[in-house]
Amino acid sequence: MQAIPQMKKILFRISFVLVVAAAGWYGYRLFQQMPQRQQQVPSTRVRKSDVVVRSFSRGEVRAVRSSTLTAPNLFGTVQVTRLAPLGSFAREKDLVIEFDDSEVLSRLEEKQLELEQINEQIKKAEADLAIRNNQDQVELLQARYSVRRAELEVKRNELISQIDAKKNLLNLEESRRRLKQLESDVKSRQQQAQAELAVLQEKKNKGNIELNREKQRLSQVKLLSPMSGLVSIRQNSGGFRMMGMQSPDIREGDQVQPGMPVADVLDLSELEVTAKVGELDRANLHEGQDVLITLDAIPEKRFHGKIKNMSGTATANVMSSDPGKKFDVNFSVDMTELLTALGAKPEQIKKVLETAEQNRKRPPTPSFMSAMLAGGGFPGGGGQGGGTMPMVGAGPGGPNGMPGMSGGQAGGEGGGQAGGEARQRRSAGGGGFGGMGGNLSEEDRKKMQDALQKALGGKSMQDLGAEERQKIFAKLREQFPQAAGGRTRGESGGGQAGQTGGGERGGSNETPGFGASASRFSETDLANAKLPPAPEEDTQLEVLLRPGLLADVEIIVEKLPNVIHMPTQALFEKDGKPMVYVRAGNRWEERLIKPLKRSESTLVVESGLNAGEVVALSNPNAKPGDKKGAKAPGGGASDGGGGGAPMGGMGGGGKRGGQ
Repeated sequence: MQAIPQMKKILFRISFVLVVAAAGWYGYRLFQQMPQRQQQVPSTRVRKSDVVVRSFSRGEVRAVRSSTLTAPNLFGTVQVTRLAPLGSFAREKDLVIEFDDSEVLSRLEEKQLELEQINEQIKKAEADLAIRNNQDQVELLQARYSVRRAELEVKRNELISQIDAKKNLLNLEESRRRLKQLESDVKSRQQQAQAELAVLQEKKNKGNIELNREKQRLSQVKLLSPMSGLVSIRQNSGGFRMMGMQSPDIREGDQVQPGMPVADVLDLSELEVTAKVGELDRANLHEGQDVLITLDAIPEKRFHGKIKNMSGTATANVMSSDPGKKFDVNFSVDMTELLTALGAKPEQIKKVLETAEQNRKRPPTPSFMSAMLAGGGFPGGGGQGGGTMPMVGAGPGGPNGMPGMSGGQAGGEGGGQAGGEARQRRSAGGGGFGGMGGNLSEEDRKKMQDALQKALGGKSMQDLGAEERQKIFAKLREQFPQAAGGRTRGESGGGQAGQTGGGERGGSNETPGFGASASRFSETDLANAKLPPAPEEDTQLEVLLRPGLLADVEIIVEKLPNVIHMPTQALFEKDGKPMVYVRAGNRWEERLIKPLKRSESTLVVESGLNAGEVVALSNPNAKPGDKKGAKAPGGGASDGGGGGAPMGGMGGGGKRGGQ
């Protein structure tokens, strides 16, 4: 009787276990039949409303105009002795950098002493020549007297014996021969003395050239500011540097290499924002388009601007992880609105705008062709005194007040000690269009360029000989006489010394014209130049906003009323056709659509979708094990694993979804 209750308990327990197992199996099967990735696929709804197609970019504020000051070639140690304080505001003709001039002064004194010695040698040679000429005249007079006396003795031959007559004839012949020989010797001695005097004169000319060169180098030890602006000191990139090492700023006492940029003067009277835009947005932008700019330093205010210019080619940053290429775009800023927001007073705004207008009218930096037109030459290619063609139009003056060289010096030293500084300053002429074209308008300059190309006939300037080049430039001077300016010794002397390759320098820099242009800064300006005050000692009313600040730019491309739109991330590609994944119950179906407008964040659909439908933002058919970026039936690279690639780069619901 007791075994029956035990059997019942066992059967009850077995039945309970079977029921629980059946329920678990049924639940497992039910779970498997449910959509597996319904909660894992990001999605969004298609909307129908007004759309404002916007493009967004991020860039930095910079000065529209700036001037770079470079270290001169002092033919020795280039060491900084005085430097404007970092962040100071320099007015025009203020001293920015001064270099050590002790070596230049030492060489200048040596050249002056050598020149004085040569002058004394010339005086001595002239005195010796005068004394020798007097002696020669006495000897010639004696020789002529001997000839005359011998002629008188010959006239007595009829009265004397035949032997004495023969002696008289021989004496006459000997006297004439001596006179002739003496005249020849005197002439030779005079020519030799004149040659020695000419050699000394050439030494004197060479000494004058070297003396003027040292004076020019002495005038280069001070770099003045060509305009009012913020001083930005460059980093000292010279010397040995390992990867990852931070280059310090140039300081007083540092040695720099000739031609190395040492400082920038930034004109803060007009600012712009430079940024990059994507490939899709580039097609929707054009110059003059309105933009809204928000500075990180003033986040609560927005400023108006316009698109100034855009690059025609896209570039990629190889150091960045983003493989996409972008286009450079420059945006202008409404300076009146910006200065007002910064708290500037009306008189300050007026002063800043006047400064911007003055700087805007400054002539642009002359091009290489304009420097060529100034004198018709190329930099020499030889060593000391071995150049083949002069490079003129690089006289003293330029953006940093560095005097240039005339044609012969640049040509004769093309590969030597001054060839580098000649090339650095070949476009630094202060006479406008490289010494030729300072009075020309933009239209006339373009005509001059067209005339030069026509005269070349498709050839390169290097393919022409010296005579052909001179003929071309002479013809251009005849066609454009208003560009020639004044002819000076720099034109004739510089060309002659540079073409022959035997002279170091021809012409002079006394008068502006071909081969010599007027200096931007006079000796008085260089002598009276002072360093600008430190930032803490200056009110710096002009420095209301510094370059380098970051800004967000919003570009309004187009306004579309009552259209169907979705995030660009939901657009995929299959067999080269645009398609989307639309939710149909518990599954996703592929549907082809026809886009109307597209930006980096928003896609406007012309047909194929209805408002309220749910579309996937990633490929719902991708397997969990697929890697990101693998190919899928959609035909592109997936952002979530295996599906077709979205045509844009920003998901729905983002901060800047394009609406």
